[in-house]
Amino acid sequence: SSPTFVGFFVCGMMGRFGIVPKKVLENYILEKITRLIPELMGKSVTINRINKGITNNNFKVIVDGEAFFLSLSGTDSKLLNIDFTNKYYNNKICGDIGISPKVVHYIKTEELLVTEFINSINPVSKSVHGSEKISVLVKMIKTLHGAKLFCRNFNMITYIYHYMTILKKDGFPKLLFPILDRIDNLGQKLAPYRTHLVPCHNDLVVENIIENQNQMFLVDFDYSGNNDPCFELGNLIVERGYNHNQVNKLVKRYYGKIQENIISRVYLQGIVSDIGWSLWGYVQAKVSYLDYDFNQYAINRMERVTNQMDSVDYELWLKNI
Repeated sequence: SSPTFVGFFVCGMMGRFGIVPKKVLENYILEKITRLIPELMGKSVTINRINKGITNNNFKVIVDGEAFFLSLSGTDSKLLNIDFTNKYYNNKICGDIGISPKVVHYIKTEELLVTEFINSINPVSKSVHGSEKISVLVKMIKTLHGAKLFCRNFNMITYIYHYMTILKKDGFPKLLFPILDRIDNLGQKLAPYRTHLVPCHNDLVVENIIENQNQMFLVDFDYSGNNDPCFELGNLIVERGYNHNQVNKLVKRYYGKIQENIISRVYLQGIVSDIGWSLWGYVQAKVSYLDYDFNQYAINRMERVTNQMDSVDYELWLKNI
């Protein structure tokens, strides 16, 4: 949490929204951001909480009729390995190249980030699998991967062990035990591909991609960092539920041709993604005050991991990379 009183209140009280009335909360933030951002003085400012997001506290701020998006760290951002300076730095890079809302203000001590507000005219739904949409997605991803290097590197295997350390105190979830002895081997198999890292978002859930006038934008850079590009694609295929044909199409769009070793790596990185986000969900189930079923979120992903690792394909993917 921020060491200041504002940060203490925001992270220690507002993250628990259930104990702070909505109007009190909004008035408090309005007063604080007006003080912190001198440009707002004398202007008409209103603020409304956005009931989306399962990590941060998000608000829509309207200044003299112009909308902005405000993000504040949650109560357990540090525990979840979220670095707001990393988030700001990477969001700024992507905003400057037109694939995310531009950064407007960043208050480091308060872990407060303000960006442009882009309305999602055509939500990118989970059912979007067509060639045209895949092409638009790949174009955006390749623009991202060709951008200036991000603030720091990201390795989901490291996050997996971080979350396991937290969970170990109270005992691992039952679904983790069948795959425990496979995680090391999977990490070792993928480690050689960390020699050429590119800027990655690393969390391509449906809610983190918005579409406006046939253009896609990335939001929420909590876990962004330089990574193996196949992790980005692997994360995408599990979030979209792509079948084998769609995975082939995605790889061909990105690499220009279908390569079995690349396809195998994408599938394996998809499994790594699911393990990491499942453990993240188990941690959230223990510490979060948000009204969200993190336990079921974690179970669904871990069951998918177990099914994948128990399949005949899994051993073939390990041999092919």
